[in-house]
Amino acid sequence: MPTKDEKKTDAVNPTVSPNALIVELEGALTGGRRTLFDTLKKLLKKEKLNLDEVTFIRRGIGLAPLDAIPELIEALEGDGVSTDKMQAALLEALKSGEAALALAPVLRKLIEAARKQNIPVVAVSCLPAEVAEALLQKSGLEELGVKLHVVKSAAACCPGKKDWQEVCRILTRIPRHCFALVSTGTACHTALSVDLRVIAVADEFTVAQDFGGAEAVYDTAADFDLDDLFARMPAA
Repeated sequence: MPTKDEKKTDAVNPTVSPNALIVELEGALTGGRRTLFDTLKKLLKKEKLNLDEVTFIRRGIGLAPLDAIPELIEALEGDGVSTDKMQAALLEALKSGEAALALAPVLRKLIEAARKQNIPVVAVSCLPAEVAEALLQKSGLEELGVKLHVVKSAAACCPGKKDWQEVCRILTRIPRHCFALVSTGTACHTALSVDLRVIAVADEFTVAQDFGGAEAVYDTAADFDLDDLFARMPAA
């Protein structure tokens, strides 16, 4: 039986979990993709362009948010609309708080449960660092102890293979102990390609995408099963 001193030591130095959780800052659990769509729709409307959900699904998902803007302008036949101006407007809206994340209730429960088990939670973002940091802070994720990893690669998709590998390296975790909670088929497949364990949580824009290989697939954040996730984690 542990002594009082041993119990006190355990309380001060809790066992560090070998597992880690990685979520997309612009994903389904944060309401990030809906925020991006609504913000871009509003900004493009000022240029007489009507962004609809079908166009956004076809041309605005899988890329980093800034990289998607020229694709959307082209799809909407926005000749003469400045890509640079639209990118700057999007960043300002996100940074200023004009466009805020709407966290799914289950995300808060996930973070709280992870904290009790000393499992680190990292939010991966494909936005510029200054903007991603503002979103993390204003959403309350920073206060909840979520760390930020900003993707710096110039891959055709975001996050790409190297991005997932870099997160695991920084976390000092082997990929098989890192659970990527993704919301696009592209993110699912790039994470799987480097041996991360994947849980797919789709949103209204990505529910029809291919999440083949994921250990579990949920059509909405409300369907997400926390108990199932933690049951899949290897013991310390």
